[in-house]
Amino acid sequence: MNNWDISYYIEKYCMQNMISKFWLNLTFLVFTVKYAALEEVGVSDCSNEEPHYRYLVYPGEIVFFNCSLPTYKPIQAEENTIQWFYQKSDGSLEEVKSKNNLNLSVNGAALQISPLERKNSGTYMCRMKNVCMKMTVHVEDMESCPKYGPKSLFFRTIDIVSLSCPSINCYQGQNITNVTWYKTEKFLDVLSPDRFFLTISNNNIQFSTMYVEDTAIYTCDYNLPMNGKEWIVRATINVSVDVPDTQNPPDILDPTNGTEIKAELGKPFNLKCRIRFGYERSFNPLIKWRVVHPEVKEKLSGGRSLCSNTDYLKGYICNLAMTLDTVTDNDLRKIFECYAQNTVGNITTTVKLSKKEKDVVFLIYVLCISVVGLVIVLVGAGAVYVYWIEIVLFYRHYMSKDETVGDNKDFDAFISYATQTSEFSEETTEYSFNYEDERFATQLLPSVLEDNYNYKLCILQRDILPGGAYVEDIAKIIKKSRRAIFILSQRYITGPSLFELEAAVKCSLEEQESLKLILIKMKPFKEPETIPHIVKKALRAVPTVAWKGDLDNKSAHTTKFWKRIRYYMPVKKTRKM
Repeated sequence: MNNWDISYYIEKYCMQNMISKFWLNLTFLVFTVKYAALEEVGVSDCSNEEPHYRYLVYPGEIVFFNCSLPTYKPIQAEENTIQWFYQKSDGSLEEVKSKNNLNLSVNGAALQISPLERKNSGTYMCRMKNVCMKMTVHVEDMESCPKYGPKSLFFRTIDIVSLSCPSINCYQGQNITNVTWYKTEKFLDVLSPDRFFLTISNNNIQFSTMYVEDTAIYTCDYNLPMNGKEWIVRATINVSVDVPDTQNPPDILDPTNGTEIKAELGKPFNLKCRIRFGYERSFNPLIKWRVVHPEVKEKLSGGRSLCSNTDYLKGYICNLAMTLDTVTDNDLRKIFECYAQNTVGNITTTVKLSKKEKDVVFLIYVLCISVVGLVIVLVGAGAVYVYWIEIVLFYRHYMSKDETVGDNKDFDAFISYATQTSEFSEETTEYSFNYEDERFATQLLPSVLEDNYNYKLCILQRDILPGGAYVEDIAKIIKKSRRAIFILSQRYITGPSLFELEAAVKCSLEEQESLKLILIKMKPFKEPETIPHIVKKALRAVPTVAWKGDLDNKSAHTTKFWKRIRYYMPVKKTRKM
């Protein structure tokens, strides 16, 4: 093949492709114009048109009609968007509603007539969004077709089935080859042989194996010309499929035959029997408890039977409970029998009651477990109480967020103590020369909290420049601090530094939870009568930590005292634990 031949075939292919696209677009345009015209049509206009469909049906069946047009797929819509109408003999329209008609109902896009009667013959129309479909339904007399097939059939799952259209025998001699089958639920679905055990051959549905899921209403359609018009003959078969009935008698699962059950005298007791039945379509079992005497069998009353269907293959599980109000010595001499029966056969099992001794070992075992459990709970509660501070500090270190971020505070704690210039009474002269509180506040406290735990302390003599209104500066500094720590001693209580505690108490009342106070008691002291009332209340309400350590011990930060101080300090990420 030369280059000229190749060019010729390419041009020929392109020309055919262009012609195909032209006809496709033209067809689409025609259908679009036709559909747009239908959009303009209302029900009143549709009533004057020729029917889109003509159906010939037979009475006594369940028939479905889809709201669809010949050139379009069935309309799928919600029930409240579809309207069905029946055209009376005078031409007026009556809307079809399920509540107003005994055998007519609307299910989405389908009109269901169940059962079909001769009076249902007539003209029906459906509309959705101004799209209208009109059909004529003629209900034929059954006497005109004595060979009409069955309208309902029942099969077992083991059956091999061939379904033929019931009305096809009514038109013998006609060459009917265009039978279409539908599986019907709420609307007609074209039945396609997509299952391995289902085929459609010679206008019939062939089932090599039936399933319970094949239960449905099957609809068959075929075209038939009559009086110069094309009619659709529609017929339905209501098919029910069920599994075969069991061929076995029932089986008692519990108790086993000859079981001896222990029962406590003077107490109520439940006799329980659990039975398995095979599947039966008409399931009507007989289950009962009986007492076997030496010569006669006595039926017990008061039994309660509860059966549940597990699945079609396993059948039913039934439980029969019988309650003895009080177990007596006479009951221990009886033999109790559980009896079960179905249509195939029956089965029995017997049990006997024996005296149940009180299990002292079990009671001691339960008592010991309860005591041990209580001890464990108490020990755990005691450990939590003793090591509560350590637990909280551990949790803060690994889990809690840094609460100092974004609170606009400058200091973690303001330190207030009695300085060397403070006035004091003669009773504290010996103590004052040591200045332990000042050494604690300016040396030990920073070395532990600042050096080990990254807290920022405010010590007036170290961090605040002298000058200005002293009282106002103290209040401002306290408000910029998250905590206020006060080193209490006799010199502090009787000295001028007490006003710092008073100012902090007032600030804490104003700041609510933003500012908290911590009192450290260096030495026992006596409260003078002249201290302000608000300070007296604070001394009793604010957490107080007593100092009993050694100021010269550099490793004292791990003691219980410093753990309590850290417990009251704000949560802050530290350099080390």
